[in-house]
Amino acid sequence: MMKIRLLLSIILLPVFACASAKPLQVGDGQIDGSKIKPYRLVWKQCAKQDGKWQPLPDLTEELVIIGEQISRLRQFTQQPDGVEIESTTYFDQSSFAPLRMETRVTAADGASLAGSWHNLNTDGYTGISTRGGVRQEVSGKISALMLHGGAMGLPLTTLAEDSTPVTFPASMMQFDATYDVQIEWSGTEAIEYQGNKFQAFLADVRWQHHESSDVYPPGPDASGGQYWLVPSPPAGFPYVPRYQTDSYAVEFYPLVCP
Repeated sequence: MMKIRLLLSIILLPVFACASAKPLQVGDGQIDGSKIKPYRLVWKQCAKQDGKWQPLPDLTEELVIIGEQISRLRQFTQQPDGVEIESTTYFDQSSFAPLRMETRVTAADGASLAGSWHNLNTDGYTGISTRGGVRQEVSGKISALMLHGGAMGLPLTTLAEDSTPVTFPASMMQFDATYDVQIEWSGTEAIEYQGNKFQAFLADVRWQHHESSDVYPPGPDASGGQYWLVPSPPAGFPYVPRYQTDSYAVEFYPLVCP
C-alpha cells in the first residue's frame, strides 16, 4: 500500500496583485518542458454535490517522449457503464505548445460513440469531429500559443521555484473556449512519501473567459482552483499531485475524495 503523510507545515508566500504578474507567452523560453520526464500514474476524481464529495471515475495519465521534440500526454477514464473516454495531446516538448489534440469515446462493446482531432498552429486550429456517425469539419481560434487548460499543471511545475506570478493565454478545446489566466503562488506544503520528504508549491489559478467575460476566482475553495506542483518528484510520484476547486478535485492520494 502506498504510504504518504502530509507534514503540518505550510509556508505562506506573498500574494501579489495582478499588476505585478509577469506575462508569459508559449515559446518565449520561460517554460522548460525538457524537465518533465515520462510517467504513467492514476488519480482519484470527485465532485461536490449537496455539500458532500462524491466519487468520479479514476483518471489514468501517461506521458511519453517521442523522438527529441514531441511529448504525448494521454488521459483515460472508464465510466461505470463501461464507456471509455481517451484524450491525447501532442506537445512541443520544450515549450509545451499544444500541436494536436485527439479524443475518442468508446462504448463497452468497443463501438465508437464520438471522436475528434484538431491540429493547432499559431493562428488557430482545424480538425474533424464525429458523433453518431456524423462527420463535421471544424476550425477556430484556439492556437498553439495557448497553454492547454486540461494539462496546465505540467508546464507550471517548471516555473514553480521562481514564485513570480504569471499571466498567459490558455484554452479548453472541449468547450471551444479561450481564457486569460493568472497564477499566484500562495505557499508550499511539505510532503513525505515512501521515506522521501519534499515540497509541493501551491498555485492559485484565476481564469477569465474571453467569450463570456466570466471570471473564475483563484483558490481551492473558489471556482478557479489551486494546483499542487512538485518540480522534482521522487519515483512513482506525480509532478501535479492535486488540483481542486470548490466543486471538483483530482488528486493522487485522497484528501477530499472518498
